[in-house]
Amino acid sequence: MSDAKTPNFRPARRDEIEWVLSTVHRAIDESEFYCEEFKQSERARMNIHFLTALWEYDPQHLFVLCKGDEKVGLMLSGPDNGVVFLYWSYIIPEHRASTIAIKANKAFVNMFNNGHWHKLVTFTRTTNEKANLILARYGWTEVAQLNKHIFGEDYKIFEIPMEKTVPGYKPFRVPGRLERLKRSVLKPFGQAA
Repeated sequence: MSDAKTPNFRPARRDEIEWVLSTVHRAIDESEFYCEEFKQSERARMNIHFLTALWEYDPQHLFVLCKGDEKVGLMLSGPDNGVVFLYWSYIIPEHRASTIAIKANKAFVNMFNNGHWHKLVTFTRTTNEKANLILARYGWTEVAQLNKHIFGEDYKIFEIPMEKTVPGYKPFRVPGRLERLKRSVLKPFGQAA
């Protein structure tokens, strides 16, 4: 396999946060399984400030899927008290007829299997039969169905257990407007924010 075709997966660089934002918005817009109210809410939640805070917490949560140097997808996750929540997994349509999804899932699981996490978790819509089958095939276990959950729609919860051996939890929060303003003012002076 040539370097141009070889899959490689890595945390996003700071200069790729805008690409992650546009790609996750594309994933939201293209999904046929969510109501418009959910899509609007999710687009608002997945904003540049949220993604930047995730990147600053740990760039691995913005996991970029590449073939050679070409970005072909992402796996976007976030921390929640010892749990990694996989928010979005998306492969650009022209690259879906490959093994990149299964290889990326394995790399994602291995990356977070580092003693810091109790488990990986994700939701899917009950009507998204393809995603439900793929998750099961990739080692995720369906643990519950939540009826009339987000915006009154039904969801399934899938998990992969991990073994947390590192004590404690690193909190995650998105800085507010005043903190972001303070950081932008102090940055030119080389002061830590």
